[in-house]
Amino acid sequence: MRRWPTWLLVGALVALGSVAVADALRGGGEREVVSSNPRPRPPPAVTTVPLEPAPPAMSGALYYSDVSDECRLSGLTLPDLRNPAFDPSTGAPPKLRSCRFSLSRDGQAAFPDDAEWSPQGGMYALEDDNMIELGSSASQQALHFPGNAPAFKPDGTFTYVRENKVVEWTTSCPRGSRLFTLPGDNATARCRQVVLSPGDLRRAHISAEGSGPLVLKDVEWLSDTRLITLVGDAGVSGYREHLSVIDDRQLIGPVISEFGEGLRLEASPRGSFFTAWYGDSLVIIRDQNGDLVTFPTIPRVRALTWSPDERWTAVATEHSVFVFRTNASEPSVRRLPIVAYDLAWR
Repeated sequence: MRRWPTWLLVGALVALGSVAVADALRGGGEREVVSSNPRPRPPPAVTTVPLEPAPPAMSGALYYSDVSDECRLSGLTLPDLRNPAFDPSTGAPPKLRSCRFSLSRDGQAAFPDDAEWSPQGGMYALEDDNMIELGSSASQQALHFPGNAPAFKPDGTFTYVRENKVVEWTTSCPRGSRLFTLPGDNATARCRQVVLSPGDLRRAHISAEGSGPLVLKDVEWLSDTRLITLVGDAGVSGYREHLSVIDDRQLIGPVISEFGEGLRLEASPRGSFFTAWYGDSLVIIRDQNGDLVTFPTIPRVRALTWSPDERWTAVATEHSVFVFRTNASEPSVRRLPIVAYDLAWR
């Protein structure tokens, strides 16, 4: 499968005004409208709070919303935890005050709350009221179109949920596909392909109690073929949400069921692990096969992030931030003298 090149879409976004995608993105002859709208980008800022040394095996930058400074986005360079100025190759934290934030892969742009960022560059996707905003941190323009649960595969391919299906925008189109183009994209023909259908979901959740439809709520990609799905089901015991790992439309490992509504998903940088949350409470941490992960006893975790190589995990509680080896049998836990609401490691 060919990856959607970032430079092509950035070129399209720069050239966009208010537009409609030529030809339909959905079946039945209906037109799916794509429009653009300027959105300001946060400028960088520098923080200056020195802290104690960390283990030398750590590297990168740990970003956090500083509870002591009205949730200003701050950061620490690792392993020495100094931050009077970030390394030029890392850059300073974006200027933002938000207890929850979502940081780009290069650490140069951030949004309040949740956003999906492409592993291949500065592309982002936001969801609001059944509409998706797809844009680039390098452009003031963005695409808007109907859909839910936007996500990116590790190869950069963009996917989202439409009509209870996971679909992708691709240039690898079978003969007879309905094609569309993006303005400013040199008339590159694309098509929308289904990568997970309602039938696939039903087969993966054949033991679910509900007789009604399964509603696809969210997805996170662990590899170019493997994803986590969050599915709602009104069963005889009441509404519950199911987590499952699916690879090439086949169920991998157990289906994990939780009562209630409002679970959200997060995946590690290389797709080896994933978590599920109710609000600010961590309820599940598993590996890419859906199996349990060794985790130290740390109560009331409200944020979690992995180092880029996934060898280390950092978690935030109400009073501290802790760092430890990922999935170690007896991890040595180090406490950092900061208080954070949210975390990101780059």
